[in-house]
Amino acid sequence: MSFRVAILYASVGTGHRTAAMALEKWFQQEIPDPQVLCLDTLSFSLPIVRGVYTRSYLEMVRHMPHLWGYFYETTDDPETRNGVIATLGELTEKLNILKLKKTLLSFSPDAIVFTHFFGAAAIAESFAPDIPVCYVNTDFLSHVFHRNPAFSAWFVSSEETLNQYLADGLSLERVFLTGIPVDPAYASPPGREEARERLGLDMDERIALVMGGGIGVGPIEEVVLSLHEGGFATEVICGINEKVRGVLLERFADRPGVRVHGFVDNMPCRYASADIIFMKPGGLSTSEALCSGTPIVVTDPIPGQEQRNSDYLLDRGAARALFDYRLAAEKAHSLLSTKEEKARVLRAAKRIARPMAGREIVRKVKEIKDQ
Repeated sequence: MSFRVAILYASVGTGHRTAAMALEKWFQQEIPDPQVLCLDTLSFSLPIVRGVYTRSYLEMVRHMPHLWGYFYETTDDPETRNGVIATLGELTEKLNILKLKKTLLSFSPDAIVFTHFFGAAAIAESFAPDIPVCYVNTDFLSHVFHRNPAFSAWFVSSEETLNQYLADGLSLERVFLTGIPVDPAYASPPGREEARERLGLDMDERIALVMGGGIGVGPIEEVVLSLHEGGFATEVICGINEKVRGVLLERFADRPGVRVHGFVDNMPCRYASADIIFMKPGGLSTSEALCSGTPIVVTDPIPGQEQRNSDYLLDRGAARALFDYRLAAEKAHSLLSTKEEKARVLRAAKRIARPMAGREIVRKVKEIKDQ
């Protein structure tokens, strides 16, 4: 009988879904003829709950990021998890995942893997320990809502996160340092010339890749202007934020060195084709970029999980930070013109890159089920 696994994410931002899609590919590669069910937990909720949950997050990170940061930090406490906020959250989940639970019962999975915590605690209470319910952390540090003791196992991305679990009194025998799962393509990314050939880019251009994250937020316009005026051909990825894309297309319509894109699906080539990457420090996108061999400059982290990701990367020396968006070109020239500095950043990035994280997670999930 084939191995049956349900991979569950929530469509809040894009990283959780991307991680789930990556895990689906790894299960298909590592296990003979698996049956994989990949689902958005929010799609099983009432429309009003789904709308409020998704919309409130997007509005806060786009327009009130410090409010989101305050919420993230003040709820990151074990007492909060067991308090009023957690109780209300779990009640909301239980009232809105009845269809999801029925779907899972019908599918009869051998294991369940979450990449976002919405619905995870309620599903764990219903299925674990008979069916392993595992949680995959998609940031470099953990929030207390990820560390629910009901989970069968956790997959994390840093030693600091292991210490967070230890401080909570959780057994490290169930916590595995794997990294954040990225698409199998990042295990052998294309070289610079191959990537540029695939994308139809000039081999002689000095190219800066500018990314605003999957939801397209951040100071993209000022960064792009600086890089363009500094002599860089600039590839801009706006994600699903069509408003930002429209503004940039209008602003740089008469500047052929600026090429503006919406959501793209060829990111391994995009990362590898660039000489330097300016990006927000989302856990999933940063994990992808770390595998590319291209230096990273962090821009405008959202308070909360992105700020923690940024701090982790900077502490490890795996990225540099841009503090004044008008000086993006100067930052790029400084990093690229100093061979020793560039080499230090790339060595540090290589040390923490985990292109095989997905394979490790799949193998461990199978092992847990077989125990």
